[in-house]
Amino acid sequence: MNKTHYKLKSALWLAALVSIFVFGSCDDYMKGKTFLTSDEVMVDEYIEQRDSSMSDFLKVADKAGFRGMLHAYGTNTCFIPTNEALSVYCSRLGIDSLQQLPVDELEKFMKFHIVRDTIQSSEFVDGRLVTATMLGKYLTTRTVQEGGNDPVIRINRQADIVQKDIRVANGIIHKINYVLTPNPKTVGEMIQELPDIYSLFKSVITESGMIDTLIQNKAEGQWFTVFLQSDAAFATAGITDRTSLIEKLKVAQPDFENDEAKLIDIYSKYLIVKRLAYVADLSMSSAELTMATNQVLTFKNSKDSLIVNEYQTLTKFEKGIPVDKNSEWTDLSCYNGVMIDLEGYIQPVKRGPEAIYWQLTDQPEIKKMKEYRKKGSWYVFRPGDLSELQFGGKNNPTITYVVDNAFSEKNQYVNYDYFEIPMRPTVIQWIEIKTPVLTEGVYNVWICWRRGGNNNKFKTTFKQEGKEDQVLPNVFDLGEYFNTDNTPEVNLNNGMKQYNAKQKISVVCSRNSGAIKVEYTGRHTLRFDALSGNSQPAWWDMIQFIPVEQNQLWPRFDIEGNAIYPGTACELIAPTDQVCVGDLLN
Repeated sequence: MNKTHYKLKSALWLAALVSIFVFGSCDDYMKGKTFLTSDEVMVDEYIEQRDSSMSDFLKVADKAGFRGMLHAYGTNTCFIPTNEALSVYCSRLGIDSLQQLPVDELEKFMKFHIVRDTIQSSEFVDGRLVTATMLGKYLTTRTVQEGGNDPVIRINRQADIVQKDIRVANGIIHKINYVLTPNPKTVGEMIQELPDIYSLFKSVITESGMIDTLIQNKAEGQWFTVFLQSDAAFATAGITDRTSLIEKLKVAQPDFENDEAKLIDIYSKYLIVKRLAYVADLSMSSAELTMATNQVLTFKNSKDSLIVNEYQTLTKFEKGIPVDKNSEWTDLSCYNGVMIDLEGYIQPVKRGPEAIYWQLTDQPEIKKMKEYRKKGSWYVFRPGDLSELQFGGKNNPTITYVVDNAFSEKNQYVNYDYFEIPMRPTVIQWIEIKTPVLTEGVYNVWICWRRGGNNNKFKTTFKQEGKEDQVLPNVFDLGEYFNTDNTPEVNLNNGMKQYNAKQKISVVCSRNSGAIKVEYTGRHTLRFDALSGNSQPAWWDMIQFIPVEQNQLWPRFDIEGNAIYPGTACELIAPTDQVCVGDLLN
């Protein structure tokens, strides 16, 4: 019952009492009358008054001490087995009634069937529920259609919902046809029980010794997510046995080409993440640090697919591997973790540093919007709206996404779009941005923007999970002009460069914030902290991560997003109907 109903119910009871004590003459009028105060009932009342097929659940609740909670105001989602389901479960345990079990066991039983949140079936997705049970473990849901039967929602691969979305005053009831029980087997034990189509994976995990870790580690709060590789997944990369796997790993990890045991160890650990991560969690993650030292898995949503380890730079593209969401093993809960099945082969790779020319506006939420790169569009974002760009501050801080209508000398943003950001202590005080995938190496970090404001300064920090933060040496001034009179080399020595290709102008700038050391391949975090300034915003376009030993000046970029190199004819640089200003030869 919500607060409004509660207040109404209380008020009606009070009015009734007042009538009794103050208007005694109305006694005859009230005789034999029924006065409805509320037609809402609690979980236990619904079962008692309207559906006795779940009555045995209340008997368990009574002994476990949960009746009070089922009767109290609150927000609960209860997956309640029918009496028949409880009877079948008791038969399998060899007992007559669950009430024969100790109270602590009944408490666990109740907690695993209750979620302290109201979750209706329309909010279910194939995967884990958004909130864990009271036992601290997640239930999973999946829509199943068997034979010619109608589709059903299966909970935890154990029970089907036979009546869904029963609304009561303190939550929702989903009636189920079997008892729910947590998987008592560890991830390692479940791997051992995988069918023969996972034979190579099982032998490799066993040889590495990781199977023992996955079996034996049952410590509280110790979780493992294991990515499975079927024989068919290995075959997509031409791997048919241990020998061909080793040959593949020698190429991927040349530092250990003469140490097969090390290759097996690295590969096995690369398939394990030390946290509980269902598909729903990975869909919200951009990268996960694996048990292999300084090795990560990356994740990208693509329509209805979750892609692992897609890799793209200006000159290279590596197709990622989809998660097999339909596999019976994906999102399989275990005592100490969960398993995720993949459709293809993945491996740890040793890569050299690669230049990344990244548009800051390429945020996952923006790329799904109708305004994305639609000329003349704009959209205002508030803190929390963007999953990979967090910010905070004072006075209602916002960041505005803008797409220009047309080219102009002061508006040469790549692909026409940019962020308008009031970066100063009185508005946006800090920003944290998830970087694109960066491979190991040392990079200069170039921020490309159109100047704005006066003395709007900030510092930059590079953050990697498990590593010390790196505070970049150069304080950034968003009000700074680009010196159009200097040669590119002089500007470079001063930490600035031209990044736009068509026309050189003093208000379109790129400055080097300093060098960062990327210690392991993955997506990391850049943090900006406002230091001073109290005027107009600036307009942010790109962030470039360029290995320190590579060319810092080229390529430049035109307004259509094309990479432009020295000597490119002006008529080939967008917009092609505009003249070029500046030197395109060096």
